[in-house]
Amino acid sequence: MKWLFIILCVIPMALCSQDEAVLSPEELYAKNIKLEYINDVYIPADVAEAMAEIDRLSDETGRARLLETDEQNAADKLVMGLGKWLIVNWNFYPGSRLAHKLKDYGVSHPDDMAKFLIVSYHRHLRQVPLELEKRGKVYFDKRKKDQEIKNAKRAKNG
Repeated sequence: MKWLFIILCVIPMALCSQDEAVLSPEELYAKNIKLEYINDVYIPADVAEAMAEIDRLSDETGRARLLETDEQNAADKLVMGLGKWLIVNWNFYPGSRLAHKLKDYGVSHPDDMAKFLIVSYHRHLRQVPLELEKRGKVYFDKRKKDQEIKNAKRAKNG
């Protein structure tokens, strides 16, 4: 767990310039959502570009293995591998133009963004509709419900 923290938090900060280290999270987010590259990694502008980039980065064997299971199972299995790669390299926590675009669909948490893209990629490979708005609303509604439950527990205990 300690190593995951170092990989996800410390190393990206070490890659930041001195100027980025003094930016507030809001300022860094505003800067990042305009960038095509962050830490020398191309950041797709939207889901269509993300599908093309995952195609470019993956091989035929990996794509075939992905199609051996249904989309939800694929997302659940790949969130700790491919999903974490997407989160870190496409800068979902501090923000990027792709993360910003995913928020337009209602997908705001980095883990949800990774799963959303994995399911989208699975659908892309199967050549079925991505249903971005519909699926985004499901993530939005789930996070909203989870927050309401947390708020109710706080109010009850507080």
